[in-house]
Amino acid sequence: MNEIIDNYNVNEEREIDNSELEDIMLIPPSDMTIADQEEFFRLLKEAILYIPVQMEKEEVFDIENQRVVDVIKPIPPFGFNLVSLNLNNGSMAVVAFTRKEIMKEIKLKKDHVLMNTRDLAKIIIGYGGAFSSIIINPQTEHSIMVSVPTFINLFREKVKSPFIKSLEQTFETLKHESLELDNHYMFFIRSEYEFMENESKDGIFTAKMPLRASTDPNFQANLPILHKLMMIKGQKVLYTGNPNEEQTDFNVLIAPGTEFEKFYDENEDISVWRCIKQPFYDSIDDEDYE
Repeated sequence: MNEIIDNYNVNEEREIDNSELEDIMLIPPSDMTIADQEEFFRLLKEAILYIPVQMEKEEVFDIENQRVVDVIKPIPPFGFNLVSLNLNNGSMAVVAFTRKEIMKEIKLKKDHVLMNTRDLAKIIIGYGGAFSSIIINPQTEHSIMVSVPTFINLFREKVKSPFIKSLEQTFETLKHESLELDNHYMFFIRSEYEFMENESKDGIFTAKMPLRASTDPNFQANLPILHKLMMIKGQKVLYTGNPNEEQTDFNVLIAPGTEFEKFYDENEDISVWRCIKQPFYDSIDDEDYE
């Protein structure tokens, strides 16, 4: 932890602009919308704050200047102690300020360090469970209290859900293992409702997720709505079953972003679409060209 402390000078004078953070703190927490809260935590995560600290000092005679001076003695293990407030529930809160002037206004006569909030989170973790929260601009009209778990979680890498991990793996497989069709094919997708029609714009449907399709017209035959997808030689799919002499039908994945244009309706349950664009593969083709 000392490598953090070594980066900071006590009572450093530097221009810090936390005006955006202060502006959003003018909104009472109970009146903040979800967007306000997200903006507050984004700004807090990027902020540099004035952190009051307690230093241990001793008087030492300066031979060169022939006078007694105060020398700061580092307090183990971090070099200083964080100034805290005792809360009504018996817990303690770390104190932080957006401007040095606010410390003066509330007559808080303490040394300070200018610290980015990521390092502050690391130090709070180092104190174990000593603090329950952090209070920004205490004893002012627009102070805000943030719980320590919430504050620390701002800097923890978000764990991806199994679904997101699986989707990312599918994208990678589509990128590297998709093949060009060797002929013109009609693929079939069935669904509970006419999703392609409902989600299309000006007659163009754009796949938001990979589409599972098959050359077998009875693919997912238990579902009522049938979408026929016309794809021509050279367009790409990911084979999930290869055609052979014994099995002429095969299943594929069609990449997200693929665009299909409405061709016509055979009846109220069957529509025909033709593939017109596959931008998913454009960047890959550019990389191969380079």
